[in-house]
Amino acid sequence: MTTDQIAIAQLEVAKLQAWITAIAIFLGPLAGVIFTFWFQSRKDKSAEKHNLFLTLMAERKAPLVSAQVAQALNKIDVVFSDCDKVKSLWHEYYAMLHLPPGEPRVHKWMELLAAIAAELHYSRLSQLDLDKFYIPQGHVDDAEFQRNVAQQWSRVL
Repeated sequence: MTTDQIAIAQLEVAKLQAWITAIAIFLGPLAGVIFTFWFQSRKDKSAEKHNLFLTLMAERKAPLVSAQVAQALNKIDVVFSDCDKVKSLWHEYYAMLHLPPGEPRVHKWMELLAAIAAELHYSRLSQLDLDKFYIPQGHVDDAEFQRNVAQQWSRVL
């Protein structure tokens, strides 16, 4: 190999290295941005699932269904679109909401909460934990008082 051929070969290698460097300079940040968007989307979905679960857990045995719980229930199909078990249990529970309250509905509710907890990897959350609920007697008394006042107003009017 002559010196001219060696010089041309080195020039070709340098040109190839320049192209590789240019591509890396362009694709490196692009890959970083794409990864960041993917990671943020995944984090947002996970946070939405957790918020929905915490909303349902916070009022799981409240005497009345609050607007927040109703909104959370209505979001299950979207938030848990990737979890067929949760969606299936939600649809079964939804069908039971049109029936009078009873044990089957309570059991389905607990199944739904347990399935969501399992999906979110709350493995140490037992059935007993799901079933426990605290409501101060003052809240119960206040709700009963409000109901009585509404009945009296209805009777008077």
